[in-house]
Amino acid sequence: MKTDWKATHLDLHRFTHLGGEFKADTPLSQLPRVLEACLSVPDIGQRLCPWVLRGELRSVAGLSQAWLHLRAEWTAVQTCQRCLEPMDIPIQVDRWFRLVADEATALAEDDDCEEDLLVMSDEFDAQALLEDDLLLAMPLVPRHLDCHAPLSAALEDDLPHPFAALASLKTPKQ
Repeated sequence: MKTDWKATHLDLHRFTHLGGEFKADTPLSQLPRVLEACLSVPDIGQRLCPWVLRGELRSVAGLSQAWLHLRAEWTAVQTCQRCLEPMDIPIQVDRWFRLVADEATALAEDDDCEEDLLVMSDEFDAQALLEDDLLLAMPLVPRHLDCHAPLSAALEDDLPHPFAALASLKTPKQ
């Protein structure tokens, strides 16, 4: 029985029915959108993101449902938006996805379920799913819990404020 799964061409039907498991350490160079969201530091493209994708079948109300579980842990390097210094940000992904037959079913059931839905495919790109979820797990505004923003150069210098001269042009109210 063939079980050498490929991350970019995964047969989800076989994967879930066989209880498949795919483990990989993917270099950031293979996740270009995640790489672009990170600070450019030496060897960033060679950093590895370990991840695991598992498939399983569950019986719910007598019906068999296919599920995927994605787990990944990784540390991103981004710029703190307060102090503008580089910072390491631990990123964790731990998500379950229920597989449905087609896009119409996914759209019909999406509003009534709490879980995320994916369409069953025989050429599923699990690496793209990983990349999407890493991006979703990254903070919108990266910042240290405790840091101080750098002082503005204008506050340090004794330069006049740019609009101070306009105050003298104002006519007094009568």
